[in-house]
Amino acid sequence: MDKDSREYHAYKILQHWKATKEILSADTFISKDNPSYPLFAFLYQQTKELYEVLPKRKNGENSFIHPINVVLALTEAGIDDPVTLCAGLVHDYVEELVDKYKDEQRLTEEGTDILKLEEYEQIITRQFAEELTVCCQKNAIPTQYADDIIAVTRLLTRQKRDFYYQSICNIFIHPNENIKEKAIQVKLADRMHNILSIENFSEQERIYACFKNLFILNNVKKHLAEIRREALFGEELTPTERLFKRSAKATYDAFLLLCEMKTKSIGDVRSMLHLAFRKFAWENNGVLAVTDLAKDEVHLMRLYHQVVRKYDARLRHRWQEFKQIREDEFAYCQRFFADFAFSDKQIQDILDYKDAYSLKEVIAMLLYVREFVVGRFEYSNLFCGM
Repeated sequence: MDKDSREYHAYKILQHWKATKEILSADTFISKDNPSYPLFAFLYQQTKELYEVLPKRKNGENSFIHPINVVLALTEAGIDDPVTLCAGLVHDYVEELVDKYKDEQRLTEEGTDILKLEEYEQIITRQFAEELTVCCQKNAIPTQYADDIIAVTRLLTRQKRDFYYQSICNIFIHPNENIKEKAIQVKLADRMHNILSIENFSEQERIYACFKNLFILNNVKKHLAEIRREALFGEELTPTERLFKRSAKATYDAFLLLCEMKTKSIGDVRSMLHLAFRKFAWENNGVLAVTDLAKDEVHLMRLYHQVVRKYDARLRHRWQEFKQIREDEFAYCQRFFADFAFSDKQIQDILDYKDAYSLKEVIAMLLYVREFVVGRFEYSNLFCGM
């Protein structure tokens, strides 16, 4: 096989990112000759020791494999900045320590327990910052590195009182452009590996995990469009653009796999769902913005109006709204497909399929339509200031 051909080179550019299942050594990412290596090696050991006492990931993998893959994704996107690589390694460090403390103390995320968790987080962060500063001073590394690593880590650490949207908003509204960009890069690498590790999730949990990615990707696309303008996705991709594309492709793959899992169960209605989405997308411009449901709509495209609203309600813990949307679309499908005598499981498979299919198509548009973002689904509009 000719691996020097132009065709193979094109394949390597388009190739989807693959996670590693091996615990790679610290010098895989930063050479021992690099002046910043002692800091990275220190954080590598700190993180490894913490993850050794944490439970395995849901797919059974060693939990330390996650920060390893985050740093691997960053380096393979062309990032060699030691602050970003260190932040990728420890992006969950403080949050994992707080969660460990919460479990040990049998605390909840409500009432006075929230205050205890926030106080503990402040203590841990302060101690961690001091350790980083000492390491930098001992190894003649600029102490600004320690400050920046803590700043990025703070930005990536979800506050217990915040919903998911708010924690993501905090990244995009951060006033320091340098810290913001590093946090975006780490978050993309983080979500890319997470979405490649959901094989043990239920179908609904998979869609929910992918939906989180879609929100982040939509806002990264908006961010990139604002700073890159006409150069967006040009011949020379920036590391953030590479991470965006790879994370989007990983999310697309996850949605596609869900569709394939449901294909046999839903049978003849698959084509109807596809065409209804096309009508929704092209005739009603349905993918251009988060849409509201017309109550008297009886066409099958009705199912696509509230896909975002449904998972938005779940992310905000608006459980009654989430339940109501699910019940309404389930009852609609029962009436619409009355001739098929579908079981309850088949009806749910139809709903999972249409969610995965439609959101997959939105991912594709984010990837390949340069000016496209989903309106009313940005950090600056629908979800901030909650």
